Amino acid sequence: MFSRVLLAVLLSSVLIYSCTKTDIPVNDQTDSGTGNTATVVYNVNKAKLLDLVNTVRKTGCNCGSTTMPPVTAVTWNDKLAKAAYDHSIEMKANDYFSHTGLNGSDPGQRITAAGYSWKTYGENIAKGYTSEQAVMNGWLSSEGHCRNIMNGNFKEMGAGRQDTYWTQDFGAVR
Repeated sequence: MFSRVLLAVLLSSVLIYSCTKTDIPVNDQTDSGTGNTATVVYNVNKAKLLDLVNTVRKTGCNCGSTTMPPVTAVTWNDKLAKAAYDHSIEMKANDYFSHTGLNGSDPGQRITAAGYSWKTYGENIAKGYTSEQAVMNGWLSSEGHCRNIMNGNFKEMGAGRQDTYWTQDFGAVR
């Protein structure tokens, strides 16, 4: 029993949380770390992450014990990416990890402030991952994150990363 508790504590060094709620210029650059010419937007390989998300959405998956059927693909939205990126920067700069901003803002308020007029949104955050594939694996192994990724009500997504702090925002416009 003690070894299971110890293992759980060690595995929790990589943190992930999800949040869901219903009701800009892009900083493009070349991925110099890999030498490829993939477009990196807000420190995320946009095409790679979007492909990873849409591959899972197209085929369906299990989120915990719930079988999630295939859903339509999401498209990239720069306003959602900007909101996500700004939140990742704030978490890294202030050494905290939460869906609540230092000013008390929730994801919906941050997404609105970025200029996105939403009717529904969801947010995944993660800490400790160094690649798009690794963070996707982490999100998919968490039921709440997986449900956000597989939510058919979401039509768009954006993501941003600062160091190993990741934020992924989903939404659908009014």
